Amino acid sequence: MTASNQQKIEFHERLLVTQPFHNSLYRESDAEYFPRLYKAIMTSCALQEPQKRFDLEQSPRFPVEVMGSNPMPLSLLELFVRLTNAKVCLEIGCFIGLSAMSMATALPPGGKVHTIEKFDEFAAVANRNFAANGLADRIELHLGDAIDVLPGLLRGMQVDLAFIDGNKERYLDYFRLIEPSIRRGGIMIFDDATYHGDVLNDAPVDPKGSGVKAMLDEAGRHNEFHRSLLPIGNGLLLMLKK
Repeated sequence: MTASNQQKIEFHERLLVTQPFHNSLYRESDAEYFPRLYKAIMTSCALQEPQKRFDLEQSPRFPVEVMGSNPMPLSLLELFVRLTNAKVCLEIGCFIGLSAMSMATALPPGGKVHTIEKFDEFAAVANRNFAANGLADRIELHLGDAIDVLPGLLRGMQVDLAFIDGNKERYLDYFRLIEPSIRRGGIMIFDDATYHGDVLNDAPVDPKGSGVKAMLDEAGRHNEFHRSLLPIGNGLLLMLKK
């Protein structure tokens, strides 16, 4: 790249590892790029796919590759549990328990993950996964709609880390319910924070995209948080309470 070309680069052209500015030396097959990138991440971070890491019963309705978090965000969740020395974690959207188990493995002695799941079939699979992996004593599953469960659950509770991955339409409602219980130095993490690109539309085309965009707009107004929107997977919004 010449000096004149470098002077024309904009910040938005240096956002992703896949953009030309960061990818100019790659010489192998385009079809192999993402498998090679995935392998580099897995190898350098000594990560395992969830089916190998855990004794994992899957849902007959949705494969874990579709509905479950992939190893990189799971690794980030564990990192944030350790960095914040979290003892109380809250999760909205348990599915089969993969992210709850990942957080639970990083907890200090006596720590607890409270996870909320509104669908009986997923909750039953998750509870069996917790037991099969020796994590049932660190995870408590609350069955029901998070909007109904949160007021009673949060009463008197101080939350160190909250991972929100439930109904995207209700992200802003979840934030307003949970935020007062987040301790100073605690973190909130919203998954699917770019929602398939819908938040980039002038007007989102999906109700879930609208819900996520409303949360992003709200995050921009909360200077009592350090905020970072990571363009990995379907987007991760991080909000660290100052």
